[in-house]
Amino acid sequence: MAKNKMDIKIMVGSTVYGFEDQLSQIAAQLQLLGYTVLNSHTGSIKVNPKLSNLENCLNAVEECDLFLGIIRPYYGTGNIGEKNITFEEIKKAIELKKPYWFLVHRDVTFGRLLLGKLRLKKEDKLIEKDDDLNKEIGIGVAKNNFFDERTIDIYNYVIENHIPVTLRNGNWAQEFYRLDEMMTYINTQFSDKSFVESIINEKQVNDGE
Repeated sequence: MAKNKMDIKIMVGSTVYGFEDQLSQIAAQLQLLGYTVLNSHTGSIKVNPKLSNLENCLNAVEECDLFLGIIRPYYGTGNIGEKNITFEEIKKAIELKKPYWFLVHRDVTFGRLLLGKLRLKKEDKLIEKDDDLNKEIGIGVAKNNFFDERTIDIYNYVIENHIPVTLRNGNWAQEFYRLDEMMTYINTQFSDKSFVESIINEKQVNDGE
């Protein structure tokens, strides 16, 4: 049986620093639409003091009914060892087959396309990717404050880049550049509560609940 509309919990997974105002507006809009929002920035995630930040965030993924992931060109500061908290949240949501939606910043999609076209150059000649020298050296992005190429790994994971296109399922990632574009997507996906509840009901049936 579908949950009461006010009881539907949606987790917003995103890097925080530098985007606090946007996250606050997104959370406020989702609350206006009648959802309970789980997000670390807004302080709406339960924190067990005995657990790490990563463990608390993953517990929130388990608790939520819906997951909204935002992929930005910044990898974020929420890293524990080799693990990035936002990426781990995304992987957990997909693993648990939570109903999920993703927004991806245009700089990530552009960076992915650009890196795919970069080549080593000797004098006026480009060295193709299948050349041994290119394979040996490769192309990388120097550390900077505006783009982290590791965000492309998150995007590739979400769009199931490792799977042939014809076999991909649930790999939609909506590109955005401005906040209003994000809001348009959010309102389109979550304004119709009957549509969202039908997705939750379908998951419950598939899970045997």
